[in-house]
Amino acid sequence: MSSRFIAPTQFSVFILILGLAMSVQAQAWLPLKGEGQVTVTYQNIYVKDHVDYKGNRFDSGPIRTHSVISSLEYGLKNRVALDADVTFVASKYEGFVGPVPHGPVDTGVYHPAFQDLRVGARFELLSRPLVVTPFVATVIPTHNYETRGHSAVGRRLREFQMGVYVGRDLEEILPRSYVQSRYTYSIVENLEEFNLNRSSGDFELGYFATDRISLRLTGAWQKTYDGIEIPIDRNHPHYHDIHDRATKANFFRMGGGVSFSLTNALGLHVDVNNTARGANTHAPRGLSLGISWRFSGRGSRVDK
Repeated sequence: MSSRFIAPTQFSVFILILGLAMSVQAQAWLPLKGEGQVTVTYQNIYVKDHVDYKGNRFDSGPIRTHSVISSLEYGLKNRVALDADVTFVASKYEGFVGPVPHGPVDTGVYHPAFQDLRVGARFELLSRPLVVTPFVATVIPTHNYETRGHSAVGRRLREFQMGVYVGRDLEEILPRSYVQSRYTYSIVENLEEFNLNRSSGDFELGYFATDRISLRLTGAWQKTYDGIEIPIDRNHPHYHDIHDRATKANFFRMGGGVSFSLTNALGLHVDVNNTARGANTHAPRGLSLGISWRFSGRGSRVDK
């Protein structure tokens, strides 16, 4: 399994109350030196329910979001890989639009813009029987975009991320299957008095139905350690200006998907996800469609 370049999971991790934060999931298994992959994923996300600090859902107007995530992964050495992704977001708030909207972008039309750039590095610490891959990454806003509103592009906060992937094949239990998970601790730029650092994680259980088709079950969770709670912190003096950026968002989401290898270098993937529970956030559900192209430098090898 360690030499197999698994088709990537495009599980969407959304923090929609904070705008829209997405990440294309990287892997515990690394590409070999000189190998890499370019992936472009389109996501269609719909939000109907908001969730308060107790986990109660309420309707505050629907949001429709279209996004495109472009990502690159490259094997710098046989045990070191670099990855980067950037997201282009177009959201529209379809709820109440009046003289005092939730934010200046909530005008009932799309306001497309780039969101944040994420750049990271992964290091394979162990390769068998358990694959252990620590990583570090940084998140940098691409420009000074608007952060107020249901359909804001994102939070516009810098982050430093560190964590670890763990994975292994499950041949002894279920042939042609594997499992992997990731834990991330994010050090987030402070906003006023709030420390917005958070822990998050995701997992994937995969099965190769054929040599060309793989199936997966996925999940993701997040815990933010501080921030504004809705609606009990409405008396904060800067609530209207910062609550989209500083919300104490927690969630658990589930999904699944399928990948198709069209050739040894070209693949397609389809994923769906939904919100199981949350607090101080939105409850999105969505569909992702993507295409991946693998490449190999001179002298390196691409596994069949």
